[in-house]
Amino acid sequence: MTSPMTANAVPPAVTAALGGSGAELVDQVPTPLTGSTGAATAAVERLTLRIRDSAGTVRTHRVVRKTLRPLTSGRHALASRSADHWAYWRRESLAYASGVLPTGPGLSAPPVLAVEDDVVYTSEVDGAPEDPWVAARRLGRWQAATPVPNAPWLAQNQLAQRIAVTDLDWEDVDADPRLVDLWGRREEMLAELATLPSTVVHGDYSAGNLRAADADTTVAIDWATFGVGPVGADLASLTLSTGVWLLDDYLAGLGNAFTTESVRRGYQIALALTHTSRVHWALSLQRPVDPSLTELVLCRAAR
Repeated sequence: MTSPMTANAVPPAVTAALGGSGAELVDQVPTPLTGSTGAATAAVERLTLRIRDSAGTVRTHRVVRKTLRPLTSGRHALASRSADHWAYWRRESLAYASGVLPTGPGLSAPPVLAVEDDVVYTSEVDGAPEDPWVAARRLGRWQAATPVPNAPWLAQNQLAQRIAVTDLDWEDVDADPRLVDLWGRREEMLAELATLPSTVVHGDYSAGNLRAADADTTVAIDWATFGVGPVGADLASLTLSTGVWLLDDYLAGLGNAFTTESVRRGYQIALALTHTSRVHWALSLQRPVDPSLTELVLCRAAR
């Protein structure tokens, strides 16, 4: 069923971006997109648009509309009003409007069509999940070539912010004692992490957010936690979502931008602390834990 042109009507900028000057929106069909969403996401929809160009030809386009909203509950609700906090609710709209997100080749954000207040319109991205080794190399190239933008709304060291308000009780969960020991060393590990070089970071560079748009481009969606973090931190998210050790490919992408040891330690520490907190969360909810991922972290990341 075609939706009426109401308060949710597509802005003219989207119609012009897709159909050119003089284009007209014929109709739109919204479809809610479900699944994991960011803390500040109010809704995500696919809009199937029919647009008539100035020559009279009608074409169909698929657009993603993401509506943002501030957090109203939970331990991060108050901090989400702070521009440098990882959960800052306006970051994604500001990032798309600023033009600082990558546009490829290599790594790219989805093509932005319009940003109106706290609503972002992007082209829907087709493509299979990206090969993790390719994604690791392209992440490295983007970070090596991209200076940190001068923007007050960048997320600052997301992992440290999360751990600062995370108090885990290991008494009621049956966890590997080596993970418990890692968590006990978290302040020491965070202190070391703070000494490492910083890079731009996507903030959730995981398999579910990466699409192989074509042979030359990996499109990363969900830029709500875009910001600054230790070198290697983004790569940890990719490993934890794929179970693959990716250091060599990441180093190849970085080239000589950072020392191998600093990259290795950033990757190792982010892997160890993130996985450990996720294991506690899963066990506390009686959810399964992947033992092979724990072994990868303990054998290759922990030190």
